[in-house]
Order: sequence, then C-alpha cells, then structure tokens
Amino acid sequence: MGYFLLRIPKNPELMTTLRVDDNLIQIALNHSSATPVLIMDMATLKRTAATFSGYAPAIATYYAVKANADPFVLRTLAGEGIGFEVASEAELSTLLSLGVSSDRIITSNPIKAPAFISAMRSIGVDRFVVDSIDEIDKLASYAPGCHVLLRLAVDNTGSTWPLDEKFAATAVETIELAMHAVQTGLQPAGLTFHVGSQCTNPFAWATALRDAKAVWDEVKNHEIKFDTLNVGGGFPAAHHDVHPDYEQSLDSIVESISAFPDASTIEVEPGRGLVGDAGVLVGRVVGKATRSGNRWLYLDVGVFNGLMEVVGGIEYQYTSLDHEGPENEWTVAGPSCDSMDIVAREVRLPDLAVGDRVAISPAGAYTSVYASSFNGLAQPRVLCV
Repeated sequence: MGYFLLRIPKNPELMTTLRVDDNLIQIALNHSSATPVLIMDMATLKRTAATFSGYAPAIATYYAVKANADPFVLRTLAGEGIGFEVASEAELSTLLSLGVSSDRIITSNPIKAPAFISAMRSIGVDRFVVDSIDEIDKLASYAPGCHVLLRLAVDNTGSTWPLDEKFAATAVETIELAMHAVQTGLQPAGLTFHVGSQCTNPFAWATALRDAKAVWDEVKNHEIKFDTLNVGGGFPAAHHDVHPDYEQSLDSIVESISAFPDASTIEVEPGRGLVGDAGVLVGRVVGKATRSGNRWLYLDVGVFNGLMEVVGGIEYQYTSLDHEGPENEWTVAGPSCDSMDIVAREVRLPDLAVGDRVAISPAGAYTSVYASSFNGLAQPRVLCV
C-alpha cells in the first residue's frame, strides 16, 4: 500500500474563530437527520453563478464538472447560463442526459482516452487541449484536422493544490508544439493555462496572462494566429481565512486581455469557486477516545468517503450542530480502520457525544465526487435545497 504525507491543520486559534456560514448552519440543522450528507444551498450557488455569468459576453464561463457532478447542481448551473467543461465520457453523458446542448460543452483535459475524443467529435465538439508531442500525434490519428489549445505552464504560487508538475509545457515547448500541430494537420487555436487549485492570489491570472502574451506574439513569427484564451480555473472557496473576491480576479482578467486584441474568445473554468461555498457536509460522531492525553473524535465521514482533499492540504471549518458549551481540542478522524484516515488536528469543538452532528464547510466541491465505498463506508448523499 502507498502512503501519503498528510498536511493536517495545526492552528487551534484559526479553527476556533472560523465557523460555517450561519445560513448554511440553519440549512444543515433542518436537513441532516441522516448522515453523512452533503447539503447544497441553491440560493448561494445561483448567486455565485450570477457573478461569473455577469461577465458575458467578454468572458465565457464553463463549469468544471469534476468539482461536483450532482445532476441537480448541473441543471441549476445550466439554468443560470453557465457552460460546462468535461474530462470523460461519463461526465459528457450526464450533461447530454440533462439536455445540455453541445455548444455549451468544452474539454480541457490534456490526456484524453481515444473513446472520449470520438464521443466529443460525435456531438460536434472539435477542440482539444494538448501539452505534449504525444498528445498531438494521438489527436492527429483520432481527430484529424481538429483545433487545439496549447497548455502553457504558469506560476502556481499561492495555490493550495498546485497543478504545474503533471501538466503543461514551457514557453519554448509550447511554441514547438504549435508548429508540430500544424505539421500534423491540426489547427492551433490558442492558449490555456491553470494557476493551481484553490489559488489565493486574486491577480494570479493576470500574471499568467502576461507570460502568455510572449508566446501569443512569438507564434505569429511562425505564421500561426491564435484567437482563443482559456484561463482555466483555480478560483478559491472560503477555506481557512480566504475570502473569495471573484469580481476582483475577473476584473483583472478583463483588464489583462486588452493586451490580446486578436483574441475573440476568452474562457474561464471555475469548479471549486462556483460550488464550494454552496455546500456543507454533515457528519455524525460515531466514536471518541483519549490517547496519550489527546482527545479523538471519530465521524461517519472521513478521508475515504468525502474529505479526500485533506491529503493535499485543504482545511475545513467545523461546527457542532447539536451541542454547545466549552470547547476542547480534538483530533478529528474518519470511521475507517485505516490509520491515514485523519481529517484534522487541534480542532476546537464542544464535548460532543456519540450521535451528535458536525457541520463541515466549505464542502460543495471535491467531496461527494471523491468519495469511495472503501471499508464499506457510506458515501454522502447529496441534498439540494
């Protein structure tokens, strides 16, 4: 079995002062008799969607379905004028079953299965993302003549979950990829990048666009003209002391794209930023223990069935729903028999009893979609209210 380095929060003062939004607490109290449950507040979701869709037509918004693929969430976002970014046949199939038209669907996955490429082409989607020679050659075989966006490596400083190791090409490599795409009969259409997930720097996209400008201009020397800029996702939710200001980031993007007068299409792909703050995950205490003077609290939701992102350093806020009183310092763990199933340390909560509920937030993104049935654990049901 492989092992992960867990970065567990160790700031009790922070954990004491941060609490779940009062509105979500009331919703959790009213709708969490059976746990674990992810409760999605549609009013919050619609408000956030309106912020992004308000930048149309200058910026087109495509929700990254991987963040939360619940059909009701997807249907709600579709009703708010949001498009969708998919990375698999299953995600595509879900959207099509909901009646989402193909002109509202894109894909930005740099590594694509041949069957997925064929499925996208079958509905008329003919643009794909590449960041390697091999992926270009694969597309030349399975999607000859298609349009491609080149994924450029950019600074991921300020993101809790960097993505710059697994994907993307350097500036020099990107220019070479553009030329290779032409040689193989593909049509280079523009650039895309990702500043890293849960990016806390509101101006990271503007910085990345400055780097992209040099590549954008250089390809013109090779008689290649771009017309599309996809600035990816990375928009944060309200984890730790982050107070997302999407308008600040979007305004800086709008200002930055003025340097690209020949860019006719500008796209963003929020995932966590769209759905994260709309969700609260409610678990129930199933056990307690004291070990070497440390108090342990075991919930029916943990790393394997909803809180996998703690493995990468994401921290949550915790609130007792059923019990008040003096707070103690707890190590919070999940219910599995695996020792890596530790969610957080030094969390301040009252002296809870078995059966008491704990609200965990923001949990609208990357919780239910990551959940497995390892150890026979129950995956959180999703309740949209």
